[in-house]
Amino acid sequence: MDWSQLFFELLDVLGTVSFALSGAMLAVKKQTDLFGVMLMGIVSAVGGGVTRDVLLGSVPPAAFTNSRYVLMAAVTSAVLFLIARWQKELYLTRADLVDKINNVADAVGLGAFSVTGVQTAAAAGYGDNLFFAVFLGVITGVGGGVLRDIMLMQVPFILVKRVYAVASILGALGYYQLVKFGVEQAMASLTGMVIVFCVRMLATHYRWNLPKAI
Repeated sequence: MDWSQLFFELLDVLGTVSFALSGAMLAVKKQTDLFGVMLMGIVSAVGGGVTRDVLLGSVPPAAFTNSRYVLMAAVTSAVLFLIARWQKELYLTRADLVDKINNVADAVGLGAFSVTGVQTAAAAGYGDNLFFAVFLGVITGVGGGVLRDIMLMQVPFILVKRVYAVASILGALGYYQLVKFGVEQAMASLTGMVIVFCVRMLATHYRWNLPKAI
């Protein structure tokens, strides 16, 4: 395995664990049981990648042919469930801190998957198609969260949360353009992730929102 492939794998692991943690935290907040927490963690972690693979015609999706992603998400979610259950009073009294950790984990996962989605598009032969490559990056980043939110019967974050999808678009586009300008893969990937993370953190801190009709 060469360096670029190893880096791609590391990004996938980072995104999987981060989104599993974020999804599990939201499921705990919604008071689902152990199965619900693990399922929401798994859906958050692999849902976007499954959607991307289906759009690319890569079936069955990687999540079903390489079980490590589901296992990583399941273990991460189970650990979070146990921590919340064993430290229930502390978990409940530090709700603000839990929300901040959730937000950071979600931003990290969004950044990692926005980049890997574009990388997957390029590997599939669509590296010259800017729209499709960035679209797949965004779908990989937000797809799992949309499925999770629908299953938890709430409006998906990308429709109401502060510039959520916009951050993914900017990160995916930034990575794509840097690669086109000849920037090394690892540096371009890190830059794309940092763009997503910084936009999400700034939007949270300054409460940036896109305008609403009413």
